Amino acid sequence: MIELEHIVKNFNADRKDTTIHAVNDVSLKINDGDIFGIIGFSGAGKSTLVRCINLLERPDSGSVKIDGVEMTKLKPRELYKARTKIGMIFQQFNLMPSRTVMQNVAYPLRNMSKDAMKARVRELLALVDIPDKENAYPSELSGGQKQRVAIARALANDPTILLCDEATSALDPQTTGSILQLLKDLNRKLGLTIVVITHEMEVVKNICLKAAVMDAGKVIESGDVFEIFSSPKHPVTRNFVRTTSNLSKIETLIRDESPIVQLKPGELMARLVYVYADVSEPLISYASRAFDIVINIVLADVEIVAGSMVGGTVVIFSGPRENINRAIEYYVSKNIRVEVIQDAGA
Repeated sequence: MIELEHIVKNFNADRKDTTIHAVNDVSLKINDGDIFGIIGFSGAGKSTLVRCINLLERPDSGSVKIDGVEMTKLKPRELYKARTKIGMIFQQFNLMPSRTVMQNVAYPLRNMSKDAMKARVRELLALVDIPDKENAYPSELSGGQKQRVAIARALANDPTILLCDEATSALDPQTTGSILQLLKDLNRKLGLTIVVITHEMEVVKNICLKAAVMDAGKVIESGDVFEIFSSPKHPVTRNFVRTTSNLSKIETLIRDESPIVQLKPGELMARLVYVYADVSEPLISYASRAFDIVINIVLADVEIVAGSMVGGTVVIFSGPRENINRAIEYYVSKNIRVEVIQDAGA
């Protein structure tokens, strides 16, 4: 288990009298075997926080415990040994361009015999699905292959924790998907605890079960990823969630005065957000028939987050206002959040 308690890390800005509170009183617990996301816009403090886990950044105050061991109290030799069980990968791969894939992955294994080292490297390259690249140089690899080499190197010493600092930000969407799937597979096969630092909600949505959202050095929201996506509480989190949803386009359509969203007298436009609902139910067609109204779907977005469905639709209700209100009550009874966007009958 990773336990961070009241972590504070400050930096001095260019002006000596200015202090940047990169991490400001952050406490988190990450259980063994979790894939845990730490999300935040640029400058939120997430990368500084993850470097406090392996003490690449030593916190100014607070406690860092891994499996009950207080990392900040370790002597240099003890800390070096503890760090071998914490692998780390980065956005820019950090490979040595003048060395082959074999030599890059073997770098942490310098104390092994040559034969044992080669056997271990080949085992790792097979694990990350590039067994044929041992003699290639980084310049000959794609971005995804470079990150697989970096992952293999991070796994060389059989770590129990893997820290991923924006590890997919330099990759295209398809390659990002393959790297995320690899991390999921490694989590399952090796029992790795994986901490993912990212500004991309898509990454968290695809791989993490739990997450924390950071802003201005603080954790502003944390919990199950499904909860964060379905019921974001903080405005920053809501902005993050909207960036990944097709439903956010409604604001643009309204701003541009698109004819698609022009309401007739008495009509009402609303966002229906599925929280715990069984979205396989014919909710739109049923309400339309049951309450004798027309429900026009403007936008829809339903997807899988942490193994559960989450999403919603933007609709325009047409018909008698009493019937529209009854339909809204029906949706609320089905645990669907109804957010009125525009009301031409108000």
